[in-house]
Amino acid sequence: MTVDCAVFPAANIQSGSEEKMCTSFVLHEDRTYIGMNFDLSERPIKMALSGEHQLLILQKEGGRFLPAIGFNREGIFMNLHMVNPNEEGKYKRNKNSIHMMRLFDEVLTEKVKTSVLPIYLEEKEIVNVPDYSVQSLIVGLNKNSFIVEPGRKHIDTHEREDDFLVLTNFSVRDAMEHEDMTLQGPGSDRYQIAFDELANRKDDFSVEQGLSILKQTAQREGDYPTQLSIIFSPEDESIYFSLKGDFKRLYKFSFSDRMITTERGFERDFGLLVKKRGVLLSELEGWD
Repeated sequence: MTVDCAVFPAANIQSGSEEKMCTSFVLHEDRTYIGMNFDLSERPIKMALSGEHQLLILQKEGGRFLPAIGFNREGIFMNLHMVNPNEEGKYKRNKNSIHMMRLFDEVLTEKVKTSVLPIYLEEKEIVNVPDYSVQSLIVGLNKNSFIVEPGRKHIDTHEREDDFLVLTNFSVRDAMEHEDMTLQGPGSDRYQIAFDELANRKDDFSVEQGLSILKQTAQREGDYPTQLSIIFSPEDESIYFSLKGDFKRLYKFSFSDRMITTERGFERDFGLLVKKRGVLLSELEGWD
């Protein structure tokens, strides 16, 4: 599993350990743009359909594929970023507790509508699954998005003056409670870059501008390099992505035909239908 993002003015940032990676953001203008760098150690990663209208990014761990990122055709998005654990968010079982993987499923299948998610998050105790600590960027309909961290109060864009959120691998809620707005911990440098780029954007935002932010925050060294970079444009029902920091080559997945196609940077045009069993990203690397 993985996750990354944040949501308040960047100031007095202190870089921390880069043990855990990932950067994600959402921008709500006339259109919505969702971006994410999926950073983790080398391993099989695949894209797979779940039903007709949901696409999952899964990574192999412990002999099985586990979901890390999800999209649906209506424009809902949810990811899972690693974050340092806190006592209140540890796994527990009671009738009022909902663990993050259940929340992931209920949000993407719309069993829990994002319009009522603030009430749901207040009524339920969100906890981690055993042996993991994650936080999530959730993008809903009607230009409302959330950062959810087990054991912490959620963050809602309707509470913010900014029209964007950024997430990396430190607790955004904890950082917001510091009077001097000091941010520290894993991903604080990547947060600063993404925040500044979104805050200082000019003219209308675009897929290319989103990719530029991902390029600047991509990890090219260390144990957790960027394996996948994604821009989701819900109005286009399309997901644009690059592999392993190669932003010259761009792929596209469309919900309209469930196809992965070459968008730019290839000598020939390729296409592949995505099915329930999924497509390994390594299969796409051979396209030229």
